[in-house]
Amino acid sequence: MLIAFICISAFLVLIALAFVIWPLVTKRRDEGEANRRELNLAVLRQQYAELEAEHAAGRVPDDEFEETRSEIEARVLEETRSADEVEHKGGRQGQYAAFALAVLIPVSAFLIYLEIGAPIAMDPDFTRQQRQMMAAQGGHSDAEILEQIAILEERLKEQPDNPDGWMMLARTQASFKNWAKSAEAFEQVNRLVPDNPDVMADWADVLAAAQGGSLDGRPREIIEAVLKIDPTHWKVLALMGTLCYNKQDYKGAVQYWTRMLAGVEKGSEEWRQIAENIEQARHLGGLPPSENASLLAAQAAPDAAKSPAAAQKFIDGSVEVAPELKDKVGPNDVVFIYARPIEGSKMPVAFMRIKASELPATFHLDSSSTMGMGMKTLNEVDEVIVEARVSRSGNFMPASGDLEGTVEGKVAVGKQSVKVIINRVLP
Repeated sequence: MLIAFICISAFLVLIALAFVIWPLVTKRRDEGEANRRELNLAVLRQQYAELEAEHAAGRVPDDEFEETRSEIEARVLEETRSADEVEHKGGRQGQYAAFALAVLIPVSAFLIYLEIGAPIAMDPDFTRQQRQMMAAQGGHSDAEILEQIAILEERLKEQPDNPDGWMMLARTQASFKNWAKSAEAFEQVNRLVPDNPDVMADWADVLAAAQGGSLDGRPREIIEAVLKIDPTHWKVLALMGTLCYNKQDYKGAVQYWTRMLAGVEKGSEEWRQIAENIEQARHLGGLPPSENASLLAAQAAPDAAKSPAAAQKFIDGSVEVAPELKDKVGPNDVVFIYARPIEGSKMPVAFMRIKASELPATFHLDSSSTMGMGMKTLNEVDEVIVEARVSRSGNFMPASGDLEGTVEGKVAVGKQSVKVIINRVLP
């Protein structure tokens, strides 16, 4: 194994030397391609930052977030796969530089590897598995990706101190919604790279998903630890605000979500989404409106004036529990009734909650009955999927044991007498 590793390393160093020295002893190379790659990487970095912000604000659901992030990471890998071409002049000076690099590169590579290297990085199976998982969005089947995950897990048993490997495993498991395994991998990343707020925030997020959406217990401990390290961390402030909101601590939700507004341009779409959540929490908690309420109203007024008819869009109907499941519903359970888009984001465009003791019940969904985090309302869609769910925990995120029902087929906005029957138990 060691001999093979040394041979591979020497071969790669020779290739690297060829790429670096050849331009020095020949004519000047065109750097147009390098400029193109740098521009593309800058755009991808910006897209990734925007995606993180959108997900932290709750406008992008977890499954869409993981799918988009995998796509961006795969594109970054493609852009960085080939070496940058460096422009130099030929002649005697270039030959001197080439000679110096021919000595410095192998020696430096060897010394650096002794300090921070890991033989697993040179394992052909491991590198192949990395490329395949990062290119998963390019057409690989789930079976192929799961096979590569198994290979990665075996490699990590041999080399458990590889943070990049654990991070890749954590991200990939999360993309398959294997939340418990993803959380275990994030725990290993935290062991090797302790007190990293971004790692800890993602760890808390997948732990909560593994608990059916509950942020209590270990997720809360991690969130509180991150807030001590970085009191302004966006994702953790969003999670802590959500935790407080779910526990009906609306004052706490207002406190954490208000801290998210720092650094956000006032009046922007991002600011509006956060401010709406804050005002909703204030209303539910019996707190007076903030100074932002008037600005939100001013922003909404022009839209209502432009499209008065749109404000009348609604869906009316009734919801009930199938007779065979009525004994599984407690009077204190919460019932969520919502409409979500046919395609794209699964975030509801209309939403309401009632107590299970009120069933059977009628409902009215319109453009004003939103979750606050939603990017759309009923005004912006023509057809939706209408569902209802009985939640024992009181959280909107579905959990094992919840009861659910869906209206068959697409429901046109404006339809009345829609009937939702809650007739299945979530596994």
